[in-house]
Formats: sequence, C-alpha cells, structure tokens
Amino acid sequence: MEANNLEKKVLDTNKFDLFKYHSLFSQNVQISYKGPFDGKVLSVLGTYIKFTIGKNPKASKKIFNIFIELAQNIAHYSAEKNSFGVEEGVGSLVIAEYPEYYAFSTGNIVKNEDVIVIIEKIELINSLDREQLREYKRVQRNLPQREKGNANIGLIQVALTSANPLDIEVTLIDDKYSFFAITVKVDK
Repeated sequence: MEANNLEKKVLDTNKFDLFKYHSLFSQNVQISYKGPFDGKVLSVLGTYIKFTIGKNPKASKKIFNIFIELAQNIAHYSAEKNSFGVEEGVGSLVIAEYPEYYAFSTGNIVKNEDVIVIIEKIELINSLDREQLREYKRVQRNLPQREKGNANIGLIQVALTSANPLDIEVTLIDDKYSFFAITVKVDK
C-alpha cells in the first residue's frame, strides 16, 4: 500500500486513536488501568503493584495500601458503574515513577452535588499535621455509621500513609457530573 493511500485511510476514519492514547503515557508510567474496580481486577492490580514496585519495599507497601483505599473509593462511590453483573464503580489508575518519588493517581466520575463536599474534606485533611490527622481519624472512626460520610477515613489513611498532601483536580463534564482525580506522592 502506498504511503499516500495509507495516510488517506487513517485520516478518513473516526476510530479511537490507540496510538495517540499510548503516546500520552511517558516512560515514567509503571501501571495504567481504566475500567471497573471489582474484586478480581483489584486482586490482579494489587499483585502487579507488589511485583512492579517490589524493588522498593517501603514504597511498595505504601503504594499498595494507598491503592486499596483509593480503589475502594472508586468501587463504591464512582457515579459510573459497569454493567457486567454486580455493579462496581468504574475509574482510572496510573502509577508513575520519578527519581525521588512515585505518583499514584486515580480518577472517576462523581455527581456535581458531591464535589464541594469532597473538596472540603480533602482541604481539611491537607490542613492537618500528622498528629492531627491521627486524632481526626479516631474521631471519624467513633462517629455513628450514618454520620461518617463517604471516604473520610480512607482519605485520612491515604494522607497518613503517603505523608504528603492529597492533590485533586476536578473537571466539569456536564450539569450533572464531573471527573474527580486525586494524586498522591509517595517518596522513595
């Protein structure tokens, strides 16, 4: 096939550009996943995290613990659900490695009505030092179940485990939904 014909064929299609998607990931990306966060997927991803980042046992343990917390948030609270039997939340996960740290990012669709509450929780968590976080976690744990609120203890635990602030980004999708992304830095 001539180059001109190949170029025309590529330009004439409206298909998903897998190469462009692939190119978005730099060589720093160690793990990337988008899809349902069900038990089977979590097990495979957890094993892969332990294997891939196992050369740094301290960071590997922290990343695995953060993975569990953030993956549970997606599984339970994502507004996007899979349609394969048991409904589980759908989201994305990326772990990138840099010379001094790993960046662990997750993202999922949330209802706009929940965004402000999530941002306020994370701003509070980021404003507390380690001892204040531990106390806040104890207080949250002792609240009656109906008063605890979504993901409080998990996000507190992520901040304690990483020993770094939680970085968030919210992108408005439409009048009902936004994409919520959280990135946690884990020092090597």
